[in-house]
Amino acid sequence: MAEHSSVSPRGELSLTACLIGNILKLRMKKFLTLCSCVIMLLFLSGCFSTKPHSLLDKTSAGDLGSPYQGPQAKISVNDFELKTSGLDEQGSQALKEYFISILNGTKRFVIVAPQDADLIISVAVVEFIPENSGGKSGLAGGGSSASSFMGGLLGEVLNKANMQLSLRIINRATSEVISSRDIQSQVVESHGKKVKFPQDKAFRAQLSHYIGTPMGKVIYDCIIEAGRYIVQNVPQNYYKG
Repeated sequence: MAEHSSVSPRGELSLTACLIGNILKLRMKKFLTLCSCVIMLLFLSGCFSTKPHSLLDKTSAGDLGSPYQGPQAKISVNDFELKTSGLDEQGSQALKEYFISILNGTKRFVIVAPQDADLIISVAVVEFIPENSGGKSGLAGGGSSASSFMGGLLGEVLNKANMQLSLRIINRATSEVISSRDIQSQVVESHGKKVKFPQDKAFRAQLSHYIGTPMGKVIYDCIIEAGRYIVQNVPQNYYKG
């Protein structure tokens, strides 16, 4: 008499559930692995980029060098207030002179003594860090907390420069703050790669020793943005023919 085996319906259901469970586990494992890779790539691209970058608000539009013929506003620029030890009085004066040259270049303003001005432009240097190196491009770079965890991996040394300005437009007669903004920029440069820098005669005249450096690009970005901000935020009624 021939022997044969059979599987009960309950056994078939158990076997099917087991197969489905194994398939789901395998897919979940692949999904978690993919997520881990994506997170790692985002982490590395965000923390260890060696391309120069700026933290400025790029929504501001307008070319400071665009032709202008019309009424001008009478303004005075205060000496830059130093709120950081990273810059001395001589450097602060150089920044002010460069800023004034940018404002003059717009042909929208007449720079006068404070007692003759309708508006006072107040600028404070909150942060000025010409070089903050020690991080590395590649893994464990950028001076991040990952450096201690992955610090054994080699990479090129980075130069980081930071600057922050606090800008205010003030009515001289009433001392009312008409508009204010903080402007911040950061540039990161990999070792051996020179920072691209615009041809700017005024910058070369006042701040030539910063040309080609991360700090030079940071200064340029902040001062240009400050000039653009003044152009866009001085009320129209202060422009007089």
